[in-house]
Amino acid sequence: MDPEHLEPQIDADYDVEETEVKDANAESAEGVNLFLQEQEGKLRRSTPLKTYLMITAMTLNYFMVPGFFAGMGWALAVVVLIWGWSHSLITGLMLDKVSEDKPQILSYPDLGAYIGAKLFKGNKHGRRAGYWTIWTAQALGNFLLSVANLGLCAQFFQAIFPQPCYSWWIVISYGLTLLLSQVPTFHESFGVNIISMSATAVLFVLIVVNIAITGTFEEVSYNIGNVTTVFNGIAGICFAFGGHAIFPEARREMKEPEKFKQSIYWMYATLGIAMAAVGFLGYGMFGTEAKINIFDNFTWNVSVVVGNIFMLLAFFGALVIGNIISMMAIQTVLKIPLVGWGKPLSYGMPVGLTRTLFRVALVTLELFLALLIPFIGDLVGLTGAFSSTILTFMFPCIAYWVVFRKRISIYMKLVCAVMIVLSAFIFIVGAYGAVLGLVDAANAFRPFNLPCSYLDLP
Repeated sequence: MDPEHLEPQIDADYDVEETEVKDANAESAEGVNLFLQEQEGKLRRSTPLKTYLMITAMTLNYFMVPGFFAGMGWALAVVVLIWGWSHSLITGLMLDKVSEDKPQILSYPDLGAYIGAKLFKGNKHGRRAGYWTIWTAQALGNFLLSVANLGLCAQFFQAIFPQPCYSWWIVISYGLTLLLSQVPTFHESFGVNIISMSATAVLFVLIVVNIAITGTFEEVSYNIGNVTTVFNGIAGICFAFGGHAIFPEARREMKEPEKFKQSIYWMYATLGIAMAAVGFLGYGMFGTEAKINIFDNFTWNVSVVVGNIFMLLAFFGALVIGNIISMMAIQTVLKIPLVGWGKPLSYGMPVGLTRTLFRVALVTLELFLALLIPFIGDLVGLTGAFSSTILTFMFPCIAYWVVFRKRISIYMKLVCAVMIVLSAFIFIVGAYGAVLGLVDAANAFRPFNLPCSYLDLP
């Protein structure tokens, strides 16, 4: 097969010499693209329903939204949630349109390489910069998310069973994550996503019931907090809508990629209802005292215990998908096949064993960091500021503008420009707030010296 057919090509209107384009491709991401093309025939298996369940299971973090609102005040909370939902819906559709126009691009980092080469007129350094910027945001961002998910999983366990201490629940969660991390690709996550989405539906009802039972606090406050609280909340909302990190790869795995748009619409209908209902009801009841896990605000009862059980089941989807994203990104660079078991690699080790050992090593590193940095809210904020802002809110606008610059109106270019500038601002303030929060928490905590209860964490 001709490699030029496999590699995303630079449009001729840049007047770049053909040899220069080939050199830029050969020295950057060409091998990665060829590797994905070799795997592609084994990956195209998902239906719109399976894709919807997968991308929605990853992003249904609506139980955190009241905690993100805490310290924002009503006006800012409403504006930020509406902005996050509408902005990310538009950029999701932009990514789908770009992927439809450039079907030879099979991953988000390769899209970054393509856009980098276009912006720098085929220069190999621009291509490399585009590829590794998006790869870092995707792989590192979802790795940090997996670290936070490990801690959240431990919190759900301890909310159900107060003993043993929190650090032991992190180790137990590590064992569970080791098993779930062996799901090779998105298609194989279907069973877990069914469990996750079913539990999510029950969980939604339990949260609303507990809100109705508890009633509003007598002295609830909706005051705007300090800079750290506000910026962390904005970054948290970015995180809540941050499913775009897997959109190009999820589309790649579909039998009929042109139907990916259906999955996006279903996903955003679900997100809009769940996040608005739980976010506004939870914040209305608890105000500035709202927690990242809303069940931590409720008085202990059987319903709360049951809620945490379903929270844990609902969280399985996020545990699986978050790990798959970072692991597949790293495996692609290392050229560890995404599927298959028996065929030995060039160094003699079977594919399945290589992939298993690699994923065990990565999850073990997650355990180390979960014990070292157990500040879940700040980690989530950092992930939202760093990864979600780039991959969900900013880069899709840039890619859409570059690919369709001669086919869109001045009005649409202006919309893209405003969205890019706004995303850049959110990136700066969100990262600032998350780092400040991490520093403040670290000053009150000694590494690896976790309290017995996660409720005592700073």
